[in-house]
Amino acid sequence: MTANFYKEFEDRYRGSRELIKSRLQVYLPFVEQLKVLYEPAMAIDLGCGRGEWLELLSETGVAALGVDIDDGMLSACRAANLPVQTGEAIPYLQSLADESQAVVSGFHIAEHIPFADLQVLVQEALRVLKPAGLLILETPNPENIVVGTSSFYVDPTHQRPIPPQLLTFLPEFYGFVRTKVLRLQESSHASPSEENLGLFDVFYGVSPDYAIVAQKNASPEILLSFAACFAKENGVSLDMVSKGYDTQIQGQLNQLKDITEQARMQAGLAEDYAKKTDAKAEQMLVLMQQADARTLEAIDKMNAIYASRSWQMTAPLRWVSFQWQLLRQYGLTVRLKALLKKCAIPVAKYGIGFLSSRPELRQFCMAILRKIGLYAVLRSYYLRAYAGGAYLGNAGRYKQGGNSPEMLQLSPRSQRVYSVLKDAVEKQQGEK
Repeated sequence: MTANFYKEFEDRYRGSRELIKSRLQVYLPFVEQLKVLYEPAMAIDLGCGRGEWLELLSETGVAALGVDIDDGMLSACRAANLPVQTGEAIPYLQSLADESQAVVSGFHIAEHIPFADLQVLVQEALRVLKPAGLLILETPNPENIVVGTSSFYVDPTHQRPIPPQLLTFLPEFYGFVRTKVLRLQESSHASPSEENLGLFDVFYGVSPDYAIVAQKNASPEILLSFAACFAKENGVSLDMVSKGYDTQIQGQLNQLKDITEQARMQAGLAEDYAKKTDAKAEQMLVLMQQADARTLEAIDKMNAIYASRSWQMTAPLRWVSFQWQLLRQYGLTVRLKALLKKCAIPVAKYGIGFLSSRPELRQFCMAILRKIGLYAVLRSYYLRAYAGGAYLGNAGRYKQGGNSPEMLQLSPRSQRVYSVLKDAVEKQQGEK
């Protein structure tokens, strides 16, 4: 691999120095407890790279030294005046004295070395750590499906993904008293409590990195002081996301099932209502048919009564009875007026027709009516009752729609009578 290749590769894909320092702060609660026990607290960082962890430990007050085989990577550390040394991790670790260090760390080196070397690293770390000392190993998390199948292999120096179960078992097997898995760098929206988890969250939402924090044995009192750090849960596991996704899908299925059941119940109610409506409609149809049959029967009975001889024979009696009821209800005067009005129109029509066919007799009658003063009254009554006009006064003029005031829209017979009367009036007025 050419010089500075890996440095430029890390600069592109690992992230900025500030970003990495912010992520590494998750380990500071463990380190703070060690500072209480040991003064000074010594730390060795294997494969220190650009030195973000060394810088953070220095700012915290821990005396840290970094080791790396890539001088290109160490150039950034030396530029920041951080204590570093070029060398291989395991040989340097083997050169340290027993129980000389409070922290042994290796960030993203476990996936770069053979598993046999990783076993040696864990054993040597246990030897050089002080009681309650910590081994921190951070590596890509193959629980994240995208990491385990794709992005892990972007780095050509990676050998194989290491599952959390294996990296947890390794320090426990070689004598560390307890271990803690810290899942790291997960997306903020991939929480299993989210209600909108999708397949992308299942594939990529698991924490893309994880770390094993292993502690060397010490007195119970000392170990108890670290209890809060080891009890805190970090990150998102595949089990958490998949269960959250399954719960969400199951909830949606249950909701769909409830909606389907409600729709089925409503459809059943609608069907029952339709059946009841059909039954009522059939019942109403039967009642209507029965009513029609009774109506026809009644009409037939009435027609039979009207056609019977007894009904025809009693017709005069019914007429007399009806007239007697009207007389009792309205009185004799009203009934006489009604009778005269009923008889006057046909009599007047007959008389006018009779006089129209006899001009001399008509003129004679009109002269008599004028002398006794009844001509104007009878003429006005005739025009209102027979001609259908609107009388305007003494001049004998009428107005109807847009027609001429001299000639109304009358029947031919009425027009002839009107012309005769008009001529007679004009002739009399001329004689005067």
